[in-house]
Amino acid sequence: MSDWKYDAFLHTFSILVDLFFREVHPRGAWRVPRTGPILFVAAPHANQFVDGLVLQRTLKNEANRRVGLLIAEKSVHGFIGWGSRQTGSVPVGRAQDKAKPASGTIYLPDPINDPTLIRGVGTDFEKEAEVGGMIFLPSAKGQSGSSIDISKINGPEEIRIKRPFKGKLSIVQLTGRDDVDEKGNFTNKDLRGVKDGYQGTKFKIAPHIDQTEVYKAVFNRLRSGGCIGIFPEGGSHDRTELLPLKAGVAIMALGTLAEDPDCGLQIVPVGMNYFHAHKFRSRAVVEFGAPFQIPRDIVEKYKNNERRDAIGQTLDMVHQALSAVTVSAPDYDTLMCIQAARRLYNTGKKLPLPMVVELNRRLAVGFSKYKDDPRIIDLMDNVKDYNKQLRYLNIKDHQVAYAKMTLPTVILTLLYRVAKLLVLSIGVIPGLVLFAPVFVASKFISHKKAKEALAASSVKIQGKDVMATWKLLVAMAFAPVLYNLYSILLCIKVYQDHLWGYVPGWVPFWLFFIAGWIVFPAITFAALRFGEVGMDIFKSLRPLVLCISPTSSYSIHNLRERRAELSEKVVKVINDLGPDMYEDFEQTRLVADPFRADGALSSKEGPPESSTEPTPPDSPHLSRKNTTRSSRAIPRNESFSNIGAIGMFATRPPSRSRSRSSSSGGGFGSGGFPVSGFTALDTNEGFNEASNKIRAAMRQRGQLRRRKSGVKMAAAVMSLFGGAKRVLTGSARASELFPQTRPDVDGEACTHDCDSCTIKYPRHFKVEESHPLYGLIKPWSTHVIVATNKSDWKRDVEDERGSVMEAFGHASKPSNGRLMLSASNMPTPNNHADYSQPTSILLLPAFTIIENVTPPAVPSLINKYINRAPTTSDPLDPVSLPKTIPSSRSAVGDMLARPSQHRAIVLLCSHRTRDARCGQSAPLIKKELERHLRPLGLDRDLDDERPGGVGIYFINHVGGHKYSANVLVYRRPDAFGIDHVQRGKLGPGEEPQLVKPALVGEDAEEGGVPDVGAAQCIWLARVRPEDCENLVRYTILQGKVVKSGSQLRGGFDRGSGMTSW
Repeated sequence: MSDWKYDAFLHTFSILVDLFFREVHPRGAWRVPRTGPILFVAAPHANQFVDGLVLQRTLKNEANRRVGLLIAEKSVHGFIGWGSRQTGSVPVGRAQDKAKPASGTIYLPDPINDPTLIRGVGTDFEKEAEVGGMIFLPSAKGQSGSSIDISKINGPEEIRIKRPFKGKLSIVQLTGRDDVDEKGNFTNKDLRGVKDGYQGTKFKIAPHIDQTEVYKAVFNRLRSGGCIGIFPEGGSHDRTELLPLKAGVAIMALGTLAEDPDCGLQIVPVGMNYFHAHKFRSRAVVEFGAPFQIPRDIVEKYKNNERRDAIGQTLDMVHQALSAVTVSAPDYDTLMCIQAARRLYNTGKKLPLPMVVELNRRLAVGFSKYKDDPRIIDLMDNVKDYNKQLRYLNIKDHQVAYAKMTLPTVILTLLYRVAKLLVLSIGVIPGLVLFAPVFVASKFISHKKAKEALAASSVKIQGKDVMATWKLLVAMAFAPVLYNLYSILLCIKVYQDHLWGYVPGWVPFWLFFIAGWIVFPAITFAALRFGEVGMDIFKSLRPLVLCISPTSSYSIHNLRERRAELSEKVVKVINDLGPDMYEDFEQTRLVADPFRADGALSSKEGPPESSTEPTPPDSPHLSRKNTTRSSRAIPRNESFSNIGAIGMFATRPPSRSRSRSSSSGGGFGSGGFPVSGFTALDTNEGFNEASNKIRAAMRQRGQLRRRKSGVKMAAAVMSLFGGAKRVLTGSARASELFPQTRPDVDGEACTHDCDSCTIKYPRHFKVEESHPLYGLIKPWSTHVIVATNKSDWKRDVEDERGSVMEAFGHASKPSNGRLMLSASNMPTPNNHADYSQPTSILLLPAFTIIENVTPPAVPSLINKYINRAPTTSDPLDPVSLPKTIPSSRSAVGDMLARPSQHRAIVLLCSHRTRDARCGQSAPLIKKELERHLRPLGLDRDLDDERPGGVGIYFINHVGGHKYSANVLVYRRPDAFGIDHVQRGKLGPGEEPQLVKPALVGEDAEEGGVPDVGAAQCIWLARVRPEDCENLVRYTILQGKVVKSGSQLRGGFDRGSGMTSW
């Protein structure tokens, strides 16, 4: 391979890549070693010869490495053959290229006892087949056919294969039986042979291919420090998942290392990720994974005639590496749903192309793991239905947002874009007319070749993988002919009449031939660039017209609402399942939670060198078929004495280059497989690289220290702000507002957490620990808790259509101060989450339940009840509210008010849609609180209102999800009669006696007590299950705070007249 020929060819034909693709984005190119032998393994092979050109161009531009590709021998002719020779490609004979239909049919006579015996009907194996050749079964139902090597020929109608066929399709084809499960196993073991009357399946036979010379050429190239590129799937295809990898890639790597163990061969996985690979002006991301080396023990196995195990283990490593840089889905519909879910999840600004690929990959892995989960099944059905509605209206997902524009805005936007399109057409139409024959010819021929490739292949679905190649080949051949024709016609016209007399007679006509070769391509190129913009504008016109049309505007507005609901559902499912897949889910988010006020930041907002992507769990559809036991025995954290596996040395310094973004993807180098972090340390280059990485690690540590000091400074500023606020407003200090526990007064139990607590938060559950909490909450006067019979809601509960919360959002504000509105899981009268039916509310601090509330009755509720109710700053006077209020706007009757019989009410934020941590923490805290309340007789179910208990309810977002769990404790005055008891003075094992429960309010004359409402609200945060014992013992029962410095956010005490604001 001549370097200058390689560079000249690549430079010339890279222009085709720039013209065909709108963008080719390299990612992780810094991972490619700059010296030493490298075996590049690329997948998926979705774009035939274009894949090779894109890969070679990217490697030359980003890593300055020249790579020789393995190319199918059948393609080494004509222009492709000439180009492959310029770039040092190695031709490879493939069995599938030489496979021919054989005579007769074949079947398995005894598939259970002797699955390697093949028998034929009307076959002639002795003439058509040979030992070492292959048998190919036909593809069917969108699945590729299987192929097996022939080990022995017993006669014209009987052969033996090396290993049994596997998979349902192959077994059904060879037996005709219908008692085969998805794994290819028979459910009826008593039936030994094929189905009665079954004559077998048609097949193809390929001769034995001797690859000795190919392997020699590869070994020599790699041992000399060169690079080889291979697409290990064997051939190009248009499937959405990786095909089984061929053994050749493992043999090449192992064979090179067997001949020269110290050559330093590294394998680099490359993901060829396209967006509509066959379409003109599409996009691509070429992602390079972490390089890895094959451990010496596997090489020794290969040298000691344990080749099957060695090859199997190597293929497993290669497949795992490719899975970290590619997006795989079981079928096209699933891939479309995954991409739609990604668009629905990312409701913010446009993501960079590599991040789109990474998000698609993570969603695909998540689907593969949870595809049988009812939530995923329901979500996928909803997304499919949403995609159908988009196709019905013939619009794109991002165009649904036009529905929120006002009608005048839509009309003005439409007129502006039409005018813009007319202006652009001036530059588009001439080039479009000139180049139209090339467009027509390339489209016709590419579709024809796709049909031919589909007919000749057993793995393709539509043959789209060859279309881009043929479009480029046709354009390369036809465009020069067309430009030459136009230039000749121009010269003829100049020769005849000097171009209608505009050209002086002394100008030679041949000069216009040269000018034609400049002008006509320039016109075409201008049409390309203007047309690209114009086509985007043209595609945007349809949704604008739909918004104006009376017949379709309703549909598109409904679709927008449907999209908003579906987006929330996608976010909820991801937030539910994400922490189960990734332990550091919140820290490694690619996209901030779109429905969180304090959502986790996108990974791109942090320092890329310090963020590593989590290793996803094994995925069924990503696992390589026929995985060997020995490959599964490789330790996940085996370092193979490789210093590059140590995190500090395996991380590159930060770079501004767009190709140097972090892209570990949970692949090699993250603790699973050996990574060569840098070259050998016996050279100056190796020591220099090691020194650079150590310096980078030290810089990273310095940045971490500075970030920590910044956090401390922020905490100090917040504390200073809180102090200034107290001075200006007169709010109470944390030590003044509520009594604090002291060991000498309350006993030693207040100094340690619960010993018997078995409930723990998930390992990935992390909250902000450094910020001061006290005083940084909004003041409120009244708190309304609406019964909804649900524990999760939309991001803003006022968006719950038809609900009482929505009515509060539209109603006038109360006159007695700020109202805090919360939806809760309190049961509704009919025990259904139906907003069309009347519900109940709990009014705090009045401790009053108001029944029969409907959305139309909310204004009366505010005027007659809330405005008259005691507030958080009112003294402890008896509550005086009307028992009933007639509401002419309510069709269901009068609202009824009655006192709540609970002595204390605990509110837990469970708003999972806003933050998954709240959805996780609230049920665990509730369970642990009930465990400690139950022996005291104070636990109450949702419908249990026996006097004297503690009600525990889930509510929506109250602010500060990052301090989860948030707990609000509303207490009546001396709620249980032990507020002033000093537990530290009680005897060992002695507990204070709680007062006997009494009715409050209307039944006070019969032994009850007056109803003055809540005396306190103690708002805590960062509560963990082990805190619950003391939370019950001291906070709920006695109104004291145990961990004031780290957990108290604020609250009020009506008895002392103090608040935290």
